[in-house]
Amino acid sequence: MMTTERHSGQSDRRVALVTGGTRGIGLEIVRGFLADGYQVAFVATRGEHVERALESLSCPEDRLYAEAVDVTREDEVERFVERIRARWGEIATLVNNAGISPKRADQDVPWLTQMALQEWARVIDVNLKGPFILTRLLAPEMIAKRYGRIINIGSLAGRAMPLIAGPHYAASKAGLVGLTRAAARDLAPHGITVNCIAPGRILSDLTGPPEAAVNRSALSRIPVGRFGTAEEVAHVALFLASPMAGFITGATIDITGGEFAA
Repeated sequence: MMTTERHSGQSDRRVALVTGGTRGIGLEIVRGFLADGYQVAFVATRGEHVERALESLSCPEDRLYAEAVDVTREDEVERFVERIRARWGEIATLVNNAGISPKRADQDVPWLTQMALQEWARVIDVNLKGPFILTRLLAPEMIAKRYGRIINIGSLAGRAMPLIAGPHYAASKAGLVGLTRAAARDLAPHGITVNCIAPGRILSDLTGPPEAAVNRSALSRIPVGRFGTAEEVAHVALFLASPMAGFITGATIDITGGEFAA
């Protein structure tokens, strides 16, 4: 396995793990960390998505590492983290971005009544259990080094009445805000910050084209009059991971073009 030489304690802080790093916001966060000099590991559930993302990033092996991992399976996550540590040392920055948002089967039926328990459980597992597993797994080494950055990617749907996302997605993202605050309280005395980013309507291959009916409707609710970009979310993640953000913890930062404030 390839390793990199570390010259100081500061370099130990330049290893980042991003979940759901193959598309949309996650991929842009990976790009941003790479551009800023980090060594970056990322995961996604589907191997073909991982391979496609690696090809698009075209980065040397000593800077980028990825695998297909199910973030809800603690054993898989633990093995992947051990492989990262063997390559680069301890992970100083964690971005919990992996998430799923199933679509409504029938627009005329209340979403709660048509939702199977299995669907509810899967969304809660990926969107909330996954971040808990990784936070609990990485926190001890962050505590030992007295440094860490944990960034959870939430959603406007967890902050306001969900107009597009389902009850399971909204509940999971609201729960992520609560997890952020609880973890921030526990970890702040150890030099670790925990924050949440709550994007609104961010255009990507996951949200579809601007002219789609759901996007036209969403645009009418955004005071700045445009959609957000994945790059804008990535910039905030990079800031929260930086030494400049050391006095920010337990916060949820809304990137909604004013929709949440409105």
